[in-house]
Amino acid sequence: MTKIAKLEIILNRRAGNGESIRIWKTVKKFLKKNEIDFQIHTTQKNGDGVRIAKDLADSIEKQTKILVLGGDGTLNQSVNGVKLSKNPDTPLAYIPAGSGNDFSRGIKINHIKPIVLLQSILSMENPRQIDIGRAIFPDQTKYFVNNIGIGLDANTVYTTNHSKRKDFLNKLKLGTLAYVSSLIKVIKEQGAFPLTVTTKDGIKKFDQAYIVSATNHPYFGGGIAIDPIATPFDGKLDLVVVNKIKGRTFVKLFSKLLTDGSHLQDENVWHIQEKEFTLSSLHDEYGQMDGEELTPQEFEINFEVSSHPFWLPVE
Repeated sequence: MTKIAKLEIILNRRAGNGESIRIWKTVKKFLKKNEIDFQIHTTQKNGDGVRIAKDLADSIEKQTKILVLGGDGTLNQSVNGVKLSKNPDTPLAYIPAGSGNDFSRGIKINHIKPIVLLQSILSMENPRQIDIGRAIFPDQTKYFVNNIGIGLDANTVYTTNHSKRKDFLNKLKLGTLAYVSSLIKVIKEQGAFPLTVTTKDGIKKFDQAYIVSATNHPYFGGGIAIDPIATPFDGKLDLVVVNKIKGRTFVKLFSKLLTDGSHLQDENVWHIQEKEFTLSSLHDEYGQMDGEELTPQEFEINFEVSSHPFWLPVE
């Protein structure tokens, strides 16, 4: 392993309904055994990840690595914290320990055991650049590693996060089932809404938008491939818009989504891959960013592809 002076660890003990604590105990044992200096920074409330990551990046020293141990939401906060710091290109290491772990799935490291992943992180001499998304709202700019969703997906995230089933299913390592069960519940509740998409090629208007996902890689909801051909290594963001449909047509499309990914070819689905585009919704709708709820609102977002260096063993 490459010698490092110190490992600064951002830990969300609540991630994965206890999974992060189990992984942390294993990581801590390894670090002590190998006499690797570390300091733990535990998040206590929403937003702590942003504050902690910013503070660490502001004063980062040579041969020090910042390691995030938590779920997609913790990683999202850490990225945004670093971007607000004096050193916005500070690399981040990451060990997934949440209920969804879509980012690790999207960059294909979800199969790597935590200690093996940690060893790779510690041995890396140079970080890897991975695409992330930049979302410019009227009053702020945010970064995301997975996706931003409006409509059905976001409504499902809200329902899942406020469901008693979530913790129970997470204990059984069935986080995706919690999402799917909530999805089934909100299918009838979520209405269609008008949406305008602006790209370099012009304006596209939808009267019956139902699912809207600006995504960096294939997955949302703990492993559902909303966009099977998206990749965080092509310098583009993907956008999937699904129109409101009912009955057998919806069942058929939903089956494609959960099985072979052929839904992208369906006439009710619109898909693009671009470096930049803008979304405008004219109704208050649910929103989500990397699995975290956004306040229901009329969305006006300019999306741009960005990138960030990560201490992660990706090709």
